[in-house]
Amino acid sequence: MKKLFYIVFISFFMGSIVFAASPVNQQKIYPIDSPVFEAMTQLYISEGFSLPSTTGPYSTNELMLMLSHLNLDEKSLTRQAKTLYEYVYDTVYEEGKIFDFGLDINLEGYVHTDTTNFILPKDWIYSYEERKPLLDIILETHPSEHFYGLSSFSVTSARFYDSNNTVGPITGQYGKYAFTSNLFFFNDYGFENFDFGMPYRAFGAFGGNRWSVQVGREQLSWGPGKSGNFVLGDHLNYHNVGRLTTYSNHFKYTLLTSFFPHPSEYYHKPPDYATTPVTPVTRYDYGGYVDYETNQDMVLNGINMFLAHRLEWRLFQEKVNLVLTEAIMYQSLENTLDLRILSPTAIFHNYYIRGNANSMLALEIDVTPIKHLNIYTQIAVDEFAIPGEATSGVENANPNAIAYMVGLQGNYPISKGFLYGSFEWALTDPYLYLRDNGNRHQVAGEYGINYVVAVREYLRGRRIYYQEDFLGYKYGGDAIVLNGQVGYKEFGKWHLVANLFYMMHGTHDKWTLWSKEQGTVGTSLETTPTSDHITGNNMYPETEINKRDSVEKTLVIGLQGGYTILSGLDVFGQVDFVNIVNPENVSTNATKNDIQLTIGVSYHL
Repeated sequence: MKKLFYIVFISFFMGSIVFAASPVNQQKIYPIDSPVFEAMTQLYISEGFSLPSTTGPYSTNELMLMLSHLNLDEKSLTRQAKTLYEYVYDTVYEEGKIFDFGLDINLEGYVHTDTTNFILPKDWIYSYEERKPLLDIILETHPSEHFYGLSSFSVTSARFYDSNNTVGPITGQYGKYAFTSNLFFFNDYGFENFDFGMPYRAFGAFGGNRWSVQVGREQLSWGPGKSGNFVLGDHLNYHNVGRLTTYSNHFKYTLLTSFFPHPSEYYHKPPDYATTPVTPVTRYDYGGYVDYETNQDMVLNGINMFLAHRLEWRLFQEKVNLVLTEAIMYQSLENTLDLRILSPTAIFHNYYIRGNANSMLALEIDVTPIKHLNIYTQIAVDEFAIPGEATSGVENANPNAIAYMVGLQGNYPISKGFLYGSFEWALTDPYLYLRDNGNRHQVAGEYGINYVVAVREYLRGRRIYYQEDFLGYKYGGDAIVLNGQVGYKEFGKWHLVANLFYMMHGTHDKWTLWSKEQGTVGTSLETTPTSDHITGNNMYPETEINKRDSVEKTLVIGLQGGYTILSGLDVFGQVDFVNIVNPENVSTNATKNDIQLTIGVSYHL
């Protein structure tokens, strides 16, 4: 009996050490969709300050600095702003634990009306990236003041399970049936559709006062956009990322790398275009040069790396933010990496390594002229003629590739929360994110050095699927987007938001072949949105491309809300009406309509 007593006592003592509370973990990393950062943003706008840093994710130490350098007098705050301040403070200054387990339990149901035309993950407004896993097992470690680790093991379905059909990769989870849920094992193939590719958030972080380093898998977002951002969007499932950031009250610097599969892994082409005929691979019912499905035995080769540095200044008594970003996509089939490009102070464009890299420059400005109102803009330059180069309309000129965004957002305290809203306009040139691979004229079957990347995902039967997306703005080039929303939120209590989205998208997509301007038919003379497709396409044969004769128009009207029943227990719902005119840019295609409803309940232990 005494022996048993000592065992119990020692076990309890050791457990108390492992799970004991420690000082605030200042190196904890908050994800890009964290409610605490959303609350921080609303607090800044409410009090008349320009936006907090839009370079996510964020360490606790950085959030503390954001909160402290506002230097707010709590006595002067409105009742609503004070509640918001306390919500942020209580979250950020929560005591950490040396070792902590968390468990999220989510039940979601999905209902929609068109089970013929809306059957792919991309057809849903409440998308694959947003859907919550049935279970999310979270492990956090805080071994010392300067270190933090996280792994999130999700029990959920893979994005796809079947790619051998006429419409492309498909899963019963996304519209094949009128009703589905995240209880994926009740649908086709049962547990075979389990996603063995997780974890998608798993990293280690270390740092000190006003600096942080993070390495691992993480989601990223750079910019203030509501419909997306031009350099880094939030729609990728994960990045294999290395990130260094340092910050002060008025300046922040970030150096980031993110690695992706080399396009040669999923583009099939002969080695010598001059002597070898290009033969499309067999894919679905048509010819194409992209084959996203492979197996685990494939030997991987090549480097495809996103590299960027980002500088942020807070100016004019916290009223203005100025953000400058320079980035390149660096590519090498031979696995060579020029270490000179890793210099944090270099101008990447001025290395003049066009055969290996595609550079981009972006400028962001946001201004809060008065309390409750913020105005922002983004401009991204992927291709633009500098002095000495051929300009638009001239033989052999490179097509311009620029993106523009202007938006405004505001809030106002009402009752116990804030009424908020935003309106945003964006335009992207047809050849944004696209470029050749060094020969100034891309041919069928040849991949380019594009800001189009792939993420490897699991398919049932031990297979691998490459999910290809734009790295920046998720709608890519050749688009005009209008997005507006209005909502009300009591942080930690409930919210309701209505959203209106309208997009006109031209014929150019992520597989469009890039070409310099040729004669009277110049690529750079094409204006957004295009109603024809002059160059070839790596996914579709010429017969399919020639059918593209119109602008696709998408209208989405949505309503979304949530309520916290008690601490850790939340319910939510979302309904969207989707209308697509000229789907796939073909005027003879019938208009598509769908009503999509999502309801769910979540519990956090």
